Amino acid sequence: MFKKRNLIFLCLLILGVLLITGCGSTILPLTYTVGDTGPAGGLIFYDKGSYSDGWRYLEAAPSDQSTGIQWYNGSCVVTGATGTAIGTGQSNMTAIVTIQGAGSYAAQLCNDLTVGGYNDWFLPSKDELNLMYTNLKVAGVGGFADTNYWSSSEYNAFYAWNQDFYLGDQSKVFHKYFTYRVRAVRAF
Repeated sequence: MFKKRNLIFLCLLILGVLLITGCGSTILPLTYTVGDTGPAGGLIFYDKGSYSDGWRYLEAAPSDQSTGIQWYNGSCVVTGATGTAIGTGQSNMTAIVTIQGAGSYAAQLCNDLTVGGYNDWFLPSKDELNLMYTNLKVAGVGGFADTNYWSSSEYNAFYAWNQDFYLGDQSKVFHKYFTYRVRAVRAF
């Protein structure tokens, strides 16, 4: 009787564990720290601490997508890409590409990008770009140039935010037709 009770208890325990874990099919997400290599082969430059809105980490592409490209597609219009905060780069890029259409410009370059098997890259917002500078460039990793990089954050119809990766300054007084570097990011 004792063996039968223990066997039933053991079976119920195993069944409970399988129900909770999904028969072993549940894969716990990997954790990363800033500076680690991400799933696409780039560098993790931000960890918000927990998953929300479908992402936790920001990963910079392994290299620049352009050494000099315009922010716009030749039209000085308001795109609505005014988000500057962390987490607004993707929506900014979508707004820019929707208004500007096809062509050769910073946001479209990121929108069309596939690196490391991932095609969810975007042009970073002003604050995301600043984190890339602070957490990667200042630490001496990532291969960033000592020059300006475009953000996806628009200031008005004529100007967009960029960041100097030599001094760390951010500026909104550069016209969208100037050519600056681009480094795409992805959220996961």
